[in-house]
Amino acid sequence: MADPGFPNQHTTTTTVTNTEVITNLRYDNTYLYTLEGKLKIAQIACVILSLIAISFSTYNMWYQNSAVTSISMFGFWFSLFMLVFYLFHVVESFYKIPWLKIEMIFNACWPILYIISAAVAAGQTGLNFSYTLSLFFGFAAMFAYGYDALLKYQALQRGELAQGNNVVHKQTSTTATY
Repeated sequence: MADPGFPNQHTTTTTVTNTEVITNLRYDNTYLYTLEGKLKIAQIACVILSLIAISFSTYNMWYQNSAVTSISMFGFWFSLFMLVFYLFHVVESFYKIPWLKIEMIFNACWPILYIISAAVAAGQTGLNFSYTLSLFFGFAAMFAYGYDALLKYQALQRGELAQGNNVVHKQTSTTATY
């Protein structure tokens, strides 16, 4: 006779997550057509345009320009390297490195630095049009980095890889006893 406190059957669910990555380096331009790829291109373009605008100022030797120039150049190089890493699947080859977390931290810090440097440029907008132009592109870069940080955060919450696939296999079995 079955105990009334226990059910007559139970269900067991086994979840297995496999990581599927291809570790050889190869060129694949499909990343450019994803939202993250378009954001990387927008970041690079806005940073370069901000840098060019501040460099052609008649007051380009002022100390305020060094903040904008430094932030723009470091953002340019980091975004360019990450774009190349995604295009050549370096990120997928080294999938054990927490790429999403690294990018999320960088993309979360860069809007803060851009708002500071844009505020410095905004203080000089009465002096030169190039400061206003640099301010515009700095704010555009700030929003691109901020949105990319949000996307990286959401991907981390879902447990995604930066490149490659996590394949989840679920197996459910029901056992009945009478």
